[in-house]
Order: sequence, then C-alpha cells, then structure tokens
Amino acid sequence: MVKDLCFEIIEKCPNNCQFCSSNSCIDKTQIISFEKFKRVIDYFMETGGIQELSLSGGEPFLHPDLFKMIRYAKEQNIRVVVFTSGIKYSKSLSLPERTYYQKERDLKLKEIREHEPWNDRLLRNVSLFYERLLEPKTFGCISKEEMLQLRGLGLDKIVFDFQGYEAETASFLMGRRSELQIMMYDSILNASFVGLDIDIHFIPMKPNQYEIGDILELLEIAKVPNISILKFVPQGRGRIRRKDLELTDEELKSFLERLKKASSLYSGNIRIGIPLQSDNEHKCTAGIEKLDIKFDGTILPCPAFKELTREEAKKYGIKLYHIDEDLEDLKISGSGTRIEPLCRKVYKKD
Repeated sequence: MVKDLCFEIIEKCPNNCQFCSSNSCIDKTQIISFEKFKRVIDYFMETGGIQELSLSGGEPFLHPDLFKMIRYAKEQNIRVVVFTSGIKYSKSLSLPERTYYQKERDLKLKEIREHEPWNDRLLRNVSLFYERLLEPKTFGCISKEEMLQLRGLGLDKIVFDFQGYEAETASFLMGRRSELQIMMYDSILNASFVGLDIDIHFIPMKPNQYEIGDILELLEIAKVPNISILKFVPQGRGRIRRKDLELTDEELKSFLERLKKASSLYSGNIRIGIPLQSDNEHKCTAGIEKLDIKFDGTILPCPAFKELTREEAKKYGIKLYHIDEDLEDLKISGSGTRIEPLCRKVYKKD
C-alpha cells in the first residue's frame, strides 16, 4: 500500500513564490489529465491501495478536473488532502447573463441622466459597478458554494499556504498582488464557515519570521484548527534565493521562542513539521510508503527529490519511474522506514 501519495496535478500557479520548489508560475503549461490520473489511481488500488492522496501543484484549483479527481479518489475510499493558495479562476458570465446586465446597466444610467443629470458621482459609481460585474477579475476566491461542494465530496482536509501577515511581506514572498492575499483570506473563511478541516502551512523565513503572532491571532479569529510550521527547503527558486530567505540556526532558535510565547494567542493545534524535527524523530519512508508524482509524470520517492537528475538518481541507486513509460514496473512495499533519511544521503552538502 502507498500510505502517502503526493500528486502534483498542474504546473500553473497565479503566484510566483520566492521559495517555490516546483518553479511554478502563471506561464507554465504542464498538466495531468483526468484519464492519466485515473490510470495511476487504479494501478495503485489494484496493487495494494492508497491510504492518503495529496493533490497539489502549482495551484490545484486551476485544474479543470480537480473536483472530478477528488470525487473519483473518494469513491475508492482514499483520504484526500488538497494543498492550495486559496485562489482559482473567476467564473465568466454566460452570454445571457452578460446581455441581462448590459441592459440593466443601460437602463439605470438612462434613469440617472434623466432624473439626476447633475449627479456625476452616482453616474460614475454605477458605471464602475457594472464595469466590474461585466469584466470580472481573472482570479477569485474559492466560494462558500464550492467549499460546500468539496465537503459533500468528502474532502478530508484543505491546506492553505500562508506566508505573510503584512501585505508587503505576502506580496514579496508569494510574488503576487495584495488583492490575491485578500482572496486567500476569503477562501480560508469560507472553508471555516462550511466546516472543512483546515490546516495552514507556514515556513519561517527572514522576511516573515516576526509575523507569527499576528498570524496565530488571525487564525484564532477565523476558527482555523491547525497550523504546521515547516522549515525552508532550498529547492527550485528557493535554492536561488536561499541566502535571502533561509533562517540561520540562531534566527530559527529565536523564531521558535517567539512561537512558544505567541502560542497563547491560539487555541488550535501547532504542529512542527518533519524538517524541523530532530534526526531521531524523523523516520524516512521515501519510496517505501511514500511517492511523489510530478506534473510531467515523473515518479519520485519523495517531494524532496524534485530537482534530482537521472544521473544523480543512478549514482545513489534511486530508480525514477514515469506514469507513461513504466508505471506497471513500480512496486512499493508500503511498510517500513529507512535507517538513514534518503534526502540526507543524497544532499549531504545541504
């Protein structure tokens, strides 16, 4: 059985995160089709099963078949978790809807010109209202209706990437406009409102290390039950910007002290993620119980190996598979841990 299957279903993302391990951005194009997704799920279910499936990207809510994928996995009784920045494409108006609002706008503007020709402010505000209605922004939050649909599908958990309380910090680290941060807030509130199980992933870095207290206070108000504190991993763009982002040992120690003091502001669960645990606590299951499938179809033993070349893999005896080439050759024991974490063996220099 695969106890932890991470599936990166899309490369595209509205953010351009400084620390992104996948180098995702809005210009990326690779995507896993539903047919390929189904074939992979079917294979693992036929050869032992899947305990937990994590859907990520990129931004999974930009995938046109995300809800279909969740439904299919839940039909197989798989625990499903979605990792998101809380942003999706806005819904476009249908032609009948657009025609209706255009007529309504023209009628209201005509009435203002006839009865209040002097009221330029009202005319301007009404025009602006319909302009925004008829030309919606490219992105929006995940609505309450969509969160209710996810709950109805049986989604087990939704995890939000939350890296800054201050707008400037979030914009810098996430590489996005401040309005997308507001959309994330709305998505978190909508998920909380409908009763979905929510987790927040926070990576303490140089720009955001002092904002944990404000974030915990905000999560308390929003009734978010969980936050996971993860260590910065120098992959993708994070490797390039490592010097500007990664905390020193002393900074990390100070952060953990601030976290301990700030924890009184929050009644939820604070989890210290695997990268922050000691060597004795970290039990590596890469390639034994855990697998990661990238949006190009490459199958890795763990997300830690996203940048591993085939030459490096061969050097360390790691077999890389591909869902289109040799999926059926992949066998996984589904039980046990490694004596030494595989990532430490490969990345000793880090």
